[in-house]
Amino acid sequence: MKIFTSIIFIILLTVIFSCQKKKEEKITGKWQYVYLNNVGNTIETWSFNNDKSLIRTIVTDTIIYDTAKWKIKANAFSRSYLTISNLTNTINGQYEVLTLNKKFLIIERITLTDGNSDGAFKRYEFVKSK
Repeated sequence: MKIFTSIIFIILLTVIFSCQKKKEEKITGKWQYVYLNNVGNTIETWSFNNDKSLIRTIVTDTIIYDTAKWKIKANAFSRSYLTISNLTNTINGQYEVLTLNKKFLIIERITLTDGNSDGAFKRYEFVKSK
């Protein structure tokens, strides 16, 4: 019985870690933010890099760069969470990854950096940049 439990535990750990690795590979790259209202010629991109750095670029009449750190945590039950830190307080926090595939990324903030969920709601939708 102990051997059976150990085998199940090892399989479960393998599934969890492989899910997390796949999510990291999918999110890595450049994503263009989709504005839900007209903001003129503003283009905002988020680049999730292999070194876990996040570079946010906003292009209007000028170019603004912000840098941050990111990490993604996935579990075997298809829920994934993205944590963004060291950016602005309006963006930092933990996000639930609602959609992540080759074309689309949709995240929704569920908690602020202090763990508080009051006033935390924020939703971002992206399309993969080429």
